[in-house]
Amino acid sequence: MRIKAAICVMAMDARVGFPHPQPTMPFRPRIFLALVATLTWLSPAFAEVHLPPGFSVEAVVGPEIVSEPMDLTFAPDGSAWVTGRAGDLWRIDTAAHTSHRVGRVATDVSGDRGMHGVALHPDFPRTPQVFLSYHATQHSPSQYRARIARFSVVGEGAASALDSASETTLIEWVGDPAGQHVGGALLAHPVERLLYVSTGENNQNSRIKQYCDDPENKAQSLRDLRGKVLRIGFDGSIPTNNPFAHVPDAQAAIFTRGHRQPWSLDYDALTGLILEAENGGDLTDDYDEVNSIVGGANFGWPRVYGDGWSTTSRTNRIDGFVSPWFSYKRNTGASCTGAVIYRPSTAGPGFPAKYHGAFFYCDFARKTIRSASVDATTGKPGESEPFLQGGSAGPLALRLGPDGALYFITHGGAPAASTNDGIARIVWKP
Repeated sequence: MRIKAAICVMAMDARVGFPHPQPTMPFRPRIFLALVATLTWLSPAFAEVHLPPGFSVEAVVGPEIVSEPMDLTFAPDGSAWVTGRAGDLWRIDTAAHTSHRVGRVATDVSGDRGMHGVALHPDFPRTPQVFLSYHATQHSPSQYRARIARFSVVGEGAASALDSASETTLIEWVGDPAGQHVGGALLAHPVERLLYVSTGENNQNSRIKQYCDDPENKAQSLRDLRGKVLRIGFDGSIPTNNPFAHVPDAQAAIFTRGHRQPWSLDYDALTGLILEAENGGDLTDDYDEVNSIVGGANFGWPRVYGDGWSTTSRTNRIDGFVSPWFSYKRNTGASCTGAVIYRPSTAGPGFPAKYHGAFFYCDFARKTIRSASVDATTGKPGESEPFLQGGSAGPLALRLGPDGALYFITHGGAPAASTNDGIARIVWKP
């Protein structure tokens, strides 16, 4: 049992909230945007970024506008709505490089907590609602509350403002302040008209034995909302066709389970795929992964990692779990934080045909964005290749913009405001 426990300690990732290395390995990267002389928060070191010929990086906004940016989504008018860990919500005019703060939510920023995901109602702004994922400030020393809430937005465009009095809690759960991996990604599904929510497994090192041996660990238990992807109505109701809606004692909101730190969710309208980017363990043979979210799927954590490999033996495979849609070995470090399928836009020049239908993912620890073609027969990506590399910091979120550009968030890498915070986009200008 001593050997087994030691293996489990190594398999756990001490990346707290932000997907960064162990606290004993300080991670203070600098943002890696291409040099734009008109913005003072850039430096010549950013000119070291490498992209395929014809591509370039453009700064959208820097730390003078956004502080600790976490996630972004786009409104029909092309504006980006961006969350900040401290509870800020901004609307960014991506063409004019201007912004205003839509509102601020009181959130607990202790440890790895704070605000994370954002989603707009599919009918926005006709239905002026925004969904936010954050941690409530009211908590005891032994617990905190993770909350998914809906707010109304008053005004339009540059006059948009969050109506704080309109807040409606859709779902919430109690977390362990000593635990890690809180998740918090949101997806407002435009076809199903439902809200998807990712939750981290929130494990803590002091309960290592239970973490490895207990099949009812948080990420596996149907009685616990942690380590899951949830599926709820825009009013907090539970869809009757959720896979566990009629299972006794199960949390009916659960859609998939067996997740570790599910960092992002994205929807591809052409294929219907819901892609979830997930941080894996800390051993060199662990995997970071992108999962295709399908109702009832069990991705195996903490019993297995990657393609069904036993977390404890490291050599045996265990059947009964869903394999990742895409995965890659951690080796000396990895932290998958975003995954999208590129679709050209009628609003802009977009990327060359080679990238139409291609899969892109970003890695915060490796400071890269990579791409891969998707096989028409299997529906899965092939070998990935470098797209953006050579920077000195990593992307925390990745989104396809309505203008055909690929947007990403850069963050200082620690739970604090930094001159490295910003939003950038990759454009094709041959």
